[in-house]
Amino acid sequence: MATATVHINKLSAAKRQIQAAIRMFFQPEDELAVHTIAAAAYGLLKDIKKDRGMSEAADAHLTSIFYVVRDFRRGTLPMHMTEDPGFMAEVRRLADQLVPITADSKLSDVKVSIGPELERQYWNESNRTANFLKHADRDVDKSLSEESIDNKMLLVKCFCAYQDVAPDDLGNEGLVLQAFITTNNETYQFGDTSFDSLVRAMRKVPLERQRDFCHHAILNLNASE
Repeated sequence: MATATVHINKLSAAKRQIQAAIRMFFQPEDELAVHTIAAAAYGLLKDIKKDRGMSEAADAHLTSIFYVVRDFRRGTLPMHMTEDPGFMAEVRRLADQLVPITADSKLSDVKVSIGPELERQYWNESNRTANFLKHADRDVDKSLSEESIDNKMLLVKCFCAYQDVAPDDLGNEGLVLQAFITTNNETYQFGDTSFDSLVRAMRKVPLERQRDFCHHAILNLNASE
């Protein structure tokens, strides 16, 4: 009896890697393993976006400043930001430069481009840990500071990059990751959705137990499907 062969394209491979990395992050698994899998997915998404005439480096730069400038326009920046004069001076400078970003702007409304040098700088920095974990031909005696590994940020970048090119979402793993990020967003405005209920429940959990909460939330959501 013949069996069917399952073919996996690059986008579906990236999706499965991100979902696996999210589950590992919340379990929690070894940070190095999480980073290796998430970085592999991010590399695939970088190339997929490039093939479609998009730049992940430019989009990442925009995302890093968009919400700060938009919330500055809205007057909703959290106090720990507004009480820092140096930070606020930089926000005002960015706001003056990025005229299209208003209080009502959406991220999809704004487009930016960056030069080749800034793009190379972004990827050199972004891939530093992944390259350390992947190669030992020229830096066999080098070491890596564990404090420099930010898997939370890498997973957020994967989440955003996947949204830019995929016709679907990242399932329950993506939902729980988004809730995890939203939980600590002081300016989030609640609605009456199941997502809002998840965020409300997560906010009741002590910070040190939130990742464990997310781990079990993913297990329960996947088991109920």
